[in-house]
Amino acid sequence: MSEELGKLLDVLGNETRRRILFLLTKRPYFVSELSQELGVGQKAVLEHLRILEEAGLVESRIEKIPRGRPRKYYMIKKGLRLEILLTPTLFGSEMYEPRDIRKSPEYEQARELIKSQEPIDVKMKELAEFLHELDERIKEIIEEKRELEEVKMLVETYIENVMKRISEENKAMMEEIFKEIERVLPPAYAQRIKEKFMENL
Repeated sequence: MSEELGKLLDVLGNETRRRILFLLTKRPYFVSELSQELGVGQKAVLEHLRILEEAGLVESRIEKIPRGRPRKYYMIKKGLRLEILLTPTLFGSEMYEPRDIRKSPEYEQARELIKSQEPIDVKMKELAEFLHELDERIKEIIEEKRELEEVKMLVETYIENVMKRISEENKAMMEEIFKEIERVLPPAYAQRIKEKFMENL
């Protein structure tokens, strides 16, 4: 697990910070509102917000209001997805941060539907049908991803079992084999193999 990911998991391990993030998914809040919603003192809320800002999950902006002092609003800065893989033989975690949307056919279709000058009832029906199609496709992709991950795990386990057996019988051969395959293995997995079997050579 990378140091950055470990720190992020520590940040998200706090229930109050998770509740703050949940509230901020609805709309921007200022400190006194969060304090009231959470039943937590403003000083404590400010400290949690500071930690979330440092982690890059939250950002703030100051807005002027017609009467009174300007208010500092907090909002979600960026989306991310955390994935934890835990099996009897494997523990791993990955963090995915969003990139710019690739201008896919689906993206262009969504833009066309949104810009459409059709009557609102027709437009909403078309958007709803398109959303349903996207949802079905996402389900298919998730299922395919799950199946591929199982196959990946099977192959990784087999490689590790073979490397273990070779390391017990012929360390020189194992080192030679590893040199051959290291350049084509996924980098993170190659590092794991190296740490597991090569450190004591």
